[in-house]
Amino acid sequence: MDLNPERSSSVSSQLELKPSRVVGKSMQNVVGLPYGWSEKSTISIKQSQVFKSNTSTKASLTAKSSTKTTGRAGEKFKKHPGAGDLFLQQLSQKVSDQVAAVQNFCDSKHLLQRNTESFKCLAQVLLSSSSLAKNRLFLFPPLEDPGISLAFNFQEPPPINDDIGAEKYKKLCRELEIVPISRITNSLETDTLDLKYYGLSLQQIRALTEAMKANSRVQTLILQDNWLSVEMAQMLSDMLEENISLLSLSLYECRLGEAGAQKLGEALSSLQTLRSLDLSYNELGDAGLLALRTGLCENASLNTLNLSHNNITEDSAEALAAILVENKTIEDLDLSWNGFFTAQGNRKLFKGLTESDRIKALNLSWNGLGLTPAVRPMVRYLKKAQTLQEIDLSNNRLEGQSLRITRTALNKNHSLRTVRIGSNIYGPEEAHFLLTMLAGKAKDPLEYLDMDNMYVNKQSKPILTKIANIGKKVKIGGILSNYEIHGPNPRKLIYDRCRYILMKPKKAKARKDFGHLILSLPANPIQPEDLQKELKKQKMKKLDKDLVQALANLFTNKKKQVDCQALVQDYMGFYPDTQLPPPKPKKGKKGKKGKRSKEEKEIMVHDLEKAPEEAQLNKSPIDEGEPVQETEAPQ
Repeated sequence: MDLNPERSSSVSSQLELKPSRVVGKSMQNVVGLPYGWSEKSTISIKQSQVFKSNTSTKASLTAKSSTKTTGRAGEKFKKHPGAGDLFLQQLSQKVSDQVAAVQNFCDSKHLLQRNTESFKCLAQVLLSSSSLAKNRLFLFPPLEDPGISLAFNFQEPPPINDDIGAEKYKKLCRELEIVPISRITNSLETDTLDLKYYGLSLQQIRALTEAMKANSRVQTLILQDNWLSVEMAQMLSDMLEENISLLSLSLYECRLGEAGAQKLGEALSSLQTLRSLDLSYNELGDAGLLALRTGLCENASLNTLNLSHNNITEDSAEALAAILVENKTIEDLDLSWNGFFTAQGNRKLFKGLTESDRIKALNLSWNGLGLTPAVRPMVRYLKKAQTLQEIDLSNNRLEGQSLRITRTALNKNHSLRTVRIGSNIYGPEEAHFLLTMLAGKAKDPLEYLDMDNMYVNKQSKPILTKIANIGKKVKIGGILSNYEIHGPNPRKLIYDRCRYILMKPKKAKARKDFGHLILSLPANPIQPEDLQKELKKQKMKKLDKDLVQALANLFTNKKKQVDCQALVQDYMGFYPDTQLPPPKPKKGKKGKKGKRSKEEKEIMVHDLEKAPEEAQLNKSPIDEGEPVQETEAPQ
């Protein structure tokens, strides 16, 4: 056994501690040692083997001399410690020196103020001298580094750039306990988010709007047919105020109403990026448009505004005119399916359009502009407009005078490129009149004339060819031929219907011939009420009153009477084989048995002179001398 103090000091000087936790049963010495203090190993494998061999040699020598040692020798052994005890003393001194250095190092406020998982593990290492003394032959295994080096070299991670809002949307869905919609998560990184017909709830709108606040990718948001409450409209308005990438918003048939329009109007004034807004089918009414007035007047980004199908009437004409005058960006306006059909309202509306002079596309279809006084303000606007490029006047009941003045205004306009004027009330001659207008504008920018559901005659073919040659396009319903179109005869239709109803019953006795009623009518004119009486008389109650009245109206004269003679002649022209039924034979009364009739009594009593003749009628042929064949009687 080598007890050289120089060798033991060299061994101990080579020992270096590794962060570890040695826990003994009796913890007498507790040393504060944080994790991660050193990355080097503790006692190397060779050093442990040397220590083990020294201790095993000492143990064998002790066992051999144990029988020879007395009590005094034991006390001497305690006074002279061995190499293992010296090694433990050196190790303890080494640990205490190193722990003091670590404690001085950990006094830095920079480390103590960190509240991370890595720095929470700076705990005390419990080192028990009793554990080392009792287990001298046990090699304590080194512990792995739990991440102390990373804790000392900690760096703040770079912030996550969630510019699409997907992570925020998922987090809000977890907090609100709703299922994330895959269409939203997949579309947040694209330029279009289409959520029409989804029926979004309040919580889903909340998560969507919060995610859209941070989104910088989506440019088109479609919420068509999602019924939005007032609270949902408020969330949408808050999102619009913070979002900086949205260009188009479709609220088609979201049923905002007046209250929802109020919330949306508060956000419109501050929008800087929104270019297109669709508010059709939202039941705004005049009050809803008034709520949007301030926001639309102050908005500086909108180019396209759709207000169709909102029950807007002439009462909103003044507010709409103010919007057109004050707003400097709206160029495309859709007012179809509203109520601008009065002269008073249209004067205010078209005055605003004339003063703004920025509208490039105007849709006024389905507004009922048929009356001439309501059309005149529009005619004055069309003559002065210099920026208008497209106008839609279809389905407005334009006819006669209103159509002619409209055609004159279109002819004097030199900025229009597209005109839609189909499905109005005019014939082939008036349609030909419009074609000549287009053919005469060869140098004007007008390129397309939509005359859908309008028909022209063959005489218009040369004009259609001329229009095609100058590079213009026209759409018509068709070209009529020279033949006349005849529909079914209304009188025959009524006759056939009456005959069918009366011959429909399955029983033969219940069937009636309508021709018998016609032929039984008197020659003189009768009142319509008398015709109903004739039906009851002929037991033809199954005919409808409206059907009989329609028949009577076809043959009513100036005195409002039914001309029966003309009715009979017309009916026989369609059904010449109709005849009255033969008269029924009269049935005599049957007498009772055992009683003679009155005639027989008269013959027997009063007409006795005729009795022989009566008897002669009943005389047998034998009495008159006629030969009778004799037959033999059977034997």
